Amino acid sequence: MVNEVPSQAYWINEIAKYDFEGAGGYLIVSLPGIHTRSPPYLESNYFLSEKHILHRKSAHRAFVGCVQTSVVGLSHRFHMPSDAGSQLRALSAFLGKCRENMHGTTEVILKRNTNIPADANAVSVLVGDLDKFSEEGSVQLGFLPREVAKWVAPLSDSGLFNFSGFIYPREALEAAFGVTNTKAQLLLYVSKGPEFSRISGLICGELIPPLCSLIASVKRCLGLWRLEEVLSNIKWPETLETDFIYSASSIGTSINPQFIASFASATGKRLHQDFDSQESDPEWGCWTAKHELKKPSISLLFPTIDRVKKGACGIQLCRSLLSLPEKTWQRLRSTGLFHDAIPQQYARIGHPMHVKVAQRRFKSQFGGHLFGWTYCGSHNFSPAAWGQLLSPPSKANPTEARSASSGPRLHICNYELGIILISPPPGKSKHGSESRHSMKAIALPFVVPPPRYEGCDRPATRLAMREAAAEACVLQSNDVVDLSDDTDEDVPDEDDEQEAELSDCSQQGKEDEKIYAETLWGQVDSSQIQKKD
Repeated sequence: MVNEVPSQAYWINEIAKYDFEGAGGYLIVSLPGIHTRSPPYLESNYFLSEKHILHRKSAHRAFVGCVQTSVVGLSHRFHMPSDAGSQLRALSAFLGKCRENMHGTTEVILKRNTNIPADANAVSVLVGDLDKFSEEGSVQLGFLPREVAKWVAPLSDSGLFNFSGFIYPREALEAAFGVTNTKAQLLLYVSKGPEFSRISGLICGELIPPLCSLIASVKRCLGLWRLEEVLSNIKWPETLETDFIYSASSIGTSINPQFIASFASATGKRLHQDFDSQESDPEWGCWTAKHELKKPSISLLFPTIDRVKKGACGIQLCRSLLSLPEKTWQRLRSTGLFHDAIPQQYARIGHPMHVKVAQRRFKSQFGGHLFGWTYCGSHNFSPAAWGQLLSPPSKANPTEARSASSGPRLHICNYELGIILISPPPGKSKHGSESRHSMKAIALPFVVPPPRYEGCDRPATRLAMREAAAEACVLQSNDVVDLSDDTDEDVPDEDDEQEAELSDCSQQGKEDEKIYAETLWGQVDSSQIQKKD
């Protein structure tokens, strides 16, 4: 256990002391889960307010970000046997009249419930006529989840931020019906509030934790999509590429041409003829698995088994640092991807490298100037680290199709963190700070260009290292070594265990949300009865 770990508030205060305006590095983060694209900015008409429902048009310049959350309590209110479906029919008729925007969402009203004893931060979600809204003519769907309301309410009450919400009407109706695995998503849009300009003076001890929660909750691109966000907006001249390399100590079991093409495409790789194209279609000229099979885009660095055998530290140390399944090697050996990983400094030859470094370089036609980008971090070359693009749900499975997002999804299994340094093409730098990241000044820990595997070369797969260790033991002792317990391909992925843990946490979260919503509904109903009396 680690004692006395600083809180989020501590780190926010520390980070706030630094000026990052001149920073030339870009963070790349991966978090476990199935992620969707960040929703586009939507203009709002109503904002959450402490005392009344605030009607005001939003401004794009004040937009901070979007938080993807949900509405809790729909099935409890609308899916009741004693109701005989009357409230469901009324809700269906009401949602049918709501105007949907081009993204299939409709705006909802957020209302503070300061008179509910169970939670002073409670926030109700209502649907109504946005042109002439009245609470009497609206229908309450449910509430914001407790953990979201806990930071939304104080930040809204302080006037620092405005909050507005959008739902998918069909999804909300299915959640009210109690359809299996259907959750009513709520897109919570955050913008600068009337007191935002005074944030430095208003942020006190009690508001710092909610501010930290807001910053942590705002939707951001992760994994491959973050890579794409950082790199694909630059037009990299394909014909000037000199090398594209990736060194990793672990290469996943799911590596295939589709993933490699997705990774290359995310970094901005396109077909040669597309460089000067004015085609507006974003899919035009994209690098695909078909192109990857014809001409591999990346040189994958991994040490050969001969290099490991000659290592100064012995095979056993390498077995704990390197991971490449034999099946992955057999599947990819004919592609020409693999190159030997040779330590750059002579003194390091014979010692295994546990590095995850990628670099793509280009050489200008005039002057031989090198430019490109370099990644260094914890990401191994695997879909578990960077994310696997998921296919749309099958129409043959309506339950899965309903519960899944209609847009693209990215499945990430691991927590990863890295940084990218960019040296843009000549004359393309938007920030003067980027020019100081000279490609020549970045020293890589391995020899470049890396030598391609020859016909007899074999990587240090788990099986190859197991056989080499057995051979070494036999030569030393002349005894038969039993390595039957030393498995290779049947080692369960740690990602499977992690997903099981996440599933358990998700189930517990659903139960907590259900109890919270039932408690709030009970107190809302009681207060309404008292008002009538």
